[in-house]
Amino acid sequence: MTPAFAPFLAWRYLLTRRINILGVCGVAFAVWAMLVVDGVFSGFVTDIHEDVRRSSPPLLLTDLPHDTDYEPLRKVLEADRDVIATAPRLRQHGMVMPFSPRDRGRRPAGSEQLEFDHTRNGFALLLGIDPDRERRIVDFGAWLDGGPAAIARYGGIRPRATAPVQDDPERRRRLQVDDEQEWRARRRAGLPAEDDPADHRSIWPGMLLGWPRVFRLDWVQKGDPFEVLVAAFPRHHAGGPLLRPCSERFAFAGWFGTGHRMFDELTALVPIDTLRQMLGESEFDEDYVELVTDVAIRPRDGLSPADLRALQRRLRAAAQAVLSPDCAPCSVLDWRQQNTTLLAAVDQEHSLMQIVLFVVMLVSAFVIYATLHMMVVQKIKDIGIVAAVGGSPRGIGTVFLLTGTIIAVLGTGLGVLAGVLSAMWLNPINEWIYRISGGRLELFPRALFDLQGIPCHLEPSWIVTVSAFAILLAVTVAFVPARRAARMHPVTALSFE
Repeated sequence: MTPAFAPFLAWRYLLTRRINILGVCGVAFAVWAMLVVDGVFSGFVTDIHEDVRRSSPPLLLTDLPHDTDYEPLRKVLEADRDVIATAPRLRQHGMVMPFSPRDRGRRPAGSEQLEFDHTRNGFALLLGIDPDRERRIVDFGAWLDGGPAAIARYGGIRPRATAPVQDDPERRRRLQVDDEQEWRARRRAGLPAEDDPADHRSIWPGMLLGWPRVFRLDWVQKGDPFEVLVAAFPRHHAGGPLLRPCSERFAFAGWFGTGHRMFDELTALVPIDTLRQMLGESEFDEDYVELVTDVAIRPRDGLSPADLRALQRRLRAAAQAVLSPDCAPCSVLDWRQQNTTLLAAVDQEHSLMQIVLFVVMLVSAFVIYATLHMMVVQKIKDIGIVAAVGGSPRGIGTVFLLTGTIIAVLGTGLGVLAGVLSAMWLNPINEWIYRISGGRLELFPRALFDLQGIPCHLEPSWIVTVSAFAILLAVTVAFVPARRAARMHPVTALSFE
């Protein structure tokens, strides 16, 4: 049972010693920092996970041999009861360069060496897709909306790509732009074109570019020609392996944006049939192979994690049975496994950040310890008087333990209040700073992080964890000076000078 004088003396010591405000502020600052910083970082992590998930198929059959045919895989994969649809994908590195006189003179002066910035040197990951099948796997419509929406955040206006959603299935499969758009592009580029646009028919396959390239190619219009260069290894060559460069002219068909910055910067979407032809697989050959490097898979909705893992094992076994016996094992990866390196790095940084924040909490706990230790030293005679009139050692220790507890509770309450209010007002404050500084100053630069606002996600469980840890830590460090005061002999305390 707490002695009656303990709460009275604890409250009195708190009110008469202004240095206790330092302890309250230290705890409040530590709690506020842990809530706000972790909330913002958790928001970033949540957004990154969502963007990566949106840019990746739910399941991906990969690590396939270089000459894999899609049709046999499609039959065995779609035969599984838990598979709704599949889509072929063909990945190939290449160079993408605009073919336009307007680009001449826009190249930066200086070295002729290729720059390592792939948005400048034209390096791209060509991803061959079948638009009709692809939209059954991923939210392809959101990709087409995401490009113009992202460009609009930087003050630009770009129309939505229409080539992947036009009525003609053959033109849609080749991502071809409108006849008049290609005719106008030919005129701009100085290429042969009919006198009357009504007589022209589009022949170039289309290509969709990730929206970040708009900052290097802001002058590009729909239909403008691009030269795409790849290196192919023909399957049948009497002299053995042969490296054969192949180029093709594409028409720019629009921008796309998934939200995953790395995917959007690096990838160019092209018709899979055209890319197969560039790699030496013509559909007019007798031994034509519907070449794929990956197969995107959409599983049935509502599968539990255990069911999904079982499905991955079944699909892997079914695909392996179709492939040649001497090929390396293939893989069936979910969207997290497809991006293991990136997501693991982000999660590791999140964990390290939380450790740093807990160190900040330890510093605030040391402030409480120093404050209470000084109080014990300065109140030694008071301790002797209380002991002399009958105060028990337990009651004397309780005085200082209550003092530390009250400091911790007050500081934690203020920190939680400040943290929640900061999370609510973080974006309005950022916008206000951006506005009054004329766009020169921001808490979180939007161009750097490519976000419409500061993502701040405060988990109630994290608030409870931080609050409980702050109070527990403060009470723990307060126990040391409280124990010293409780063990002090009355005669020694009264004779202290």
